[in-house]
Amino acid sequence: MSTDGLTRRNVVAGAAALAAGTVFKPWVARAAATEIVHWSWLAASDGEVWQKMIDAFNAANKDMQIRMEVVPEEQYPTKVLGAAVTGKAPDFGWGTAGQRAKMAKDGVVVPLDDLAKKAGLDVADFDAFAIKSARYPKYNNGLFMVPMDLMSLQPEVNLDHVKEAGLDPEKFPTDGATLIDWAKAMTKRDGDTVKRSGIMMTGSGVQPTVTWGIVAAQMGFQRASDDLKTACVNPQAGIAAMHWVLDLFDKHKVSTRDVTDRYKAFGTGQGSIFWTGPWTLNGYVGQKLNFRTYLFPKIGDKQLTYFEEGGLELYVQKDKGRYEATMQAVKWLSDNSFLWTTVGRGASPRKSILSRPDYKTAGHPWSVRGAFVDGMAFATQGEIPVQSGPDFTIYSGGNFLAKTLEGVWAGQSKPEDAMARIQEQWQKGLDAG
Repeated sequence: MSTDGLTRRNVVAGAAALAAGTVFKPWVARAAATEIVHWSWLAASDGEVWQKMIDAFNAANKDMQIRMEVVPEEQYPTKVLGAAVTGKAPDFGWGTAGQRAKMAKDGVVVPLDDLAKKAGLDVADFDAFAIKSARYPKYNNGLFMVPMDLMSLQPEVNLDHVKEAGLDPEKFPTDGATLIDWAKAMTKRDGDTVKRSGIMMTGSGVQPTVTWGIVAAQMGFQRASDDLKTACVNPQAGIAAMHWVLDLFDKHKVSTRDVTDRYKAFGTGQGSIFWTGPWTLNGYVGQKLNFRTYLFPKIGDKQLTYFEEGGLELYVQKDKGRYEATMQAVKWLSDNSFLWTTVGRGASPRKSILSRPDYKTAGHPWSVRGAFVDGMAFATQGEIPVQSGPDFTIYSGGNFLAKTLEGVWAGQSKPEDAMARIQEQWQKGLDAG
């Protein structure tokens, strides 16, 4: 998961408190049940739903029980590495596709192809792109994660603002020019100061970074070539996308750099169009915000958006015999993930679940959930599966990319200079493998 993951999961009021100082306790084999240790960084509403998933497993499997421990996301990789070094890693935990290349190289996460086959997990039932995203081509193309959800960024739109501006909610923009027209119609200003953003943006951090990443890709920019050898394919498109973001603030004046908490700002009516992920649904539905979700417009030459895949990964154990039992637990959670992908977050990666007649009627209303499912058809901008992958992530508020672009958004560096720095750093990362 990206470095902003913990923050975005705090959008729901009444989030369960995290056990920041979690102490790992070795597994024990009891007379009646084997205990499998699971670490999770899920918090707030998605954490609450995931707890229901774990409770359901424990109720259905008396001979095996999962003990879940919650670890803050920003500490998660470090804690897993530390536990693995001492031989006390948890049996399994949460990962984000494409972000574990170094752990795969170092043997911290376990390849799952043989284990999945032995457990009877039907890999053919998974979306092909989901399985491809969970593999690392530079490490024997091994499967290192069982996908649990597919997520994308799509626009959530305040319908009260749409009505106030006299716009038709059935005709949300499908192109960049109309998107700006809608944003202008819903923006409120006091002189030159934007008081309500037609397009929710921040002056630094995740929102302008991921916006740049999506728009740049739509304009033809590639962070890495398909063979992972060349960084920044078509850099001029990346530069053009920086100007597009800057224009939101300075030319069109539909966004303000003064927003710091974008989730709260949208929830309190300070923004009209907010592209975000399905992890926000529980919070906004719970507070009865009048909103609807649409498909991301085609701003450039092709329609695409950010892709994120969450899933379960196994960690190295001294006792290799534990892998099979853990894989059976992961298989059960995947096979029974209907609740997770209708209420928890994201679209299901399982074809059998997507084809269920009640998939569209269960969970949150389709008007707010549907775009996150249908939009997976063009959600392609995921992780770059190399050791330095975190440097390439477009959904981050603190990585190399976000910090480099902050100077552009603040007017302290030129887009051309930022692109040159990005190209140099990313090329080093690709060369390192």
